[in-house]
Amino acid sequence: MPAANRSGVAASVSVRPLAGPDLDRADEIFRVAFGTFLGIPEPQTFFGSADYVRTRWAADPRAAFAATVDGEVAGSNFAADWGSVGFFGPLTVRPDLWDQGIGRRLMEPVMDCFDTWENRHLGLFTFSHSPKHLELYRRYGFWPRFLTAVMRKQVAAKDAVPGRVLYGELGAAQRPAALSLGRDLTGAVYEGLDLEREIVAVQAQGSVTPSSWRAPVPASTDWPSATAERGRRPVRTCASSSSEPYAPARMPRTGSSGCWMRASSWPRTGDWSSSTPE
Repeated sequence: MPAANRSGVAASVSVRPLAGPDLDRADEIFRVAFGTFLGIPEPQTFFGSADYVRTRWAADPRAAFAATVDGEVAGSNFAADWGSVGFFGPLTVRPDLWDQGIGRRLMEPVMDCFDTWENRHLGLFTFSHSPKHLELYRRYGFWPRFLTAVMRKQVAAKDAVPGRVLYGELGAAQRPAALSLGRDLTGAVYEGLDLEREIVAVQAQGSVTPSSWRAPVPASTDWPSATAERGRRPVRTCASSSSEPYAPARMPRTGSSGCWMRASSWPRTGDWSSSTPE
């Protein structure tokens, strides 16, 4: 796109909360963006029946954001408050508007959410082979940490696990205790990690039925991640999927990997090189 057109698009971009009437368009952009980046012949069919946009919006509409160009939805981003941990994604932008700075505009309200929530550890997943994605998130203090293999396995129905209780089967009076047990469990993995909002949202949406187990929660754990960041300044990590892909002609279809990134407290503004991709 000519530089003059890019300047025009940048000037006409605005960011606002994502609203219910935006969801169909945001979902379409999400699928087409990922499908285009990954070289899917029919990108609009990517992710099949999975519904990332509507479920993330339903979990917390106040933390869902839309970028618009000339009044039309051009992309979206979602933040999640998991207690001591803040997470975001998917971040997606309409493919014909990539490289216009829209991804950066969608990052700002998400980072504001994290400041408000005062999360100690921030993260997202992104494409490990894409310098463009890594550079976008570096601008906000995120640095590569883990490589995560994306794998799949066919799941067959099995007999119920003895002692397991489905959250949806609990009465209203029993659910607070179950959520408290969940906080004990997640807190043993990472101090302050709290997935109550996710559990309640899944149950409310009827997507799947979250489960709880009648099992004692250990007072301590040997998981390295449980103590890795204690006593340190806030840490940012990268864990989510992004939207403004920079694709080599094609990505291998045999598998893919995601990059879980760690970040330190870098400034959100500064004299970053204008030649870096976005």
